[in-house]
Amino acid sequence: MLIDIHCHANLYLVLEEIIKDAKNVGVQKIISVGMSFISLERILEISKKFDNIYPALGIHPEEVKMNKNIGNQIDLAIDLIKENKDYICAIGEIGLDHHFIKEKELYTLQKKIFEDMLSLAQELELPVNLHTKGAEKIVFDILPSYKIPNINIHWYSGPEDLLNVGIDRGYYFSITPAINYSSAVKKTVLRVDKEFLLLESDGPVKYSGKIGTPAMIRDVLNTISNIIKINSKDLELQIEENTKKIFPKIF
Repeated sequence: MLIDIHCHANLYLVLEEIIKDAKNVGVQKIISVGMSFISLERILEISKKFDNIYPALGIHPEEVKMNKNIGNQIDLAIDLIKENKDYICAIGEIGLDHHFIKEKELYTLQKKIFEDMLSLAQELELPVNLHTKGAEKIVFDILPSYKIPNINIHWYSGPEDLLNVGIDRGYYFSITPAINYSSAVKKTVLRVDKEFLLLESDGPVKYSGKIGTPAMIRDVLNTISNIIKINSKDLELQIEENTKKIFPKIF
């Protein structure tokens, strides 16, 4: 069984086709992660409509730029997440971004929201799905202050020394279709033990101009298999077991 642990399923126009294509290649479960404040209710809605979509709710670091009201809405988001704590499988997508967000005056609010989300994950005893682009060191410095069941670093492409820190701490790393062209992602695959690898589409993000979908993670699996020289079926079983450990509520 393949599981896409990081997808923005609420952003597809015709989700039924996306799910059908995924099932055709063996993708049986999809975690739909939150980004914006307004996306949270939609994610809950589609997860109740489709039995293979599981909600992870959180506020993405780019929301500080996209939504000028997010500072006033964070308490409402936290209340919504708490109300659905038995239904969601993780807190995410959360984190920090100093790559796409250049306005340094937004970093204080971004950090506050991130820490609010980590406190929530600790309180609810839920794993987190993290965005760290351009702020890897700050994120890794913050994480030890919180007791969180498990941590996944989504699409890691940061410094190798921090990658090693994450490996030593037992973090999971989810691999996207960027494996086909990104040297940083390939380096992650080569460094991280197979017991800590996960698969994700991050769809509908585009890869070389093509819209990402959960069905693509079959190719991601095969590419990883070739890189680390492990039979693809054995690797599929291993990653399924990894996913069960970090996101047990979807099984």
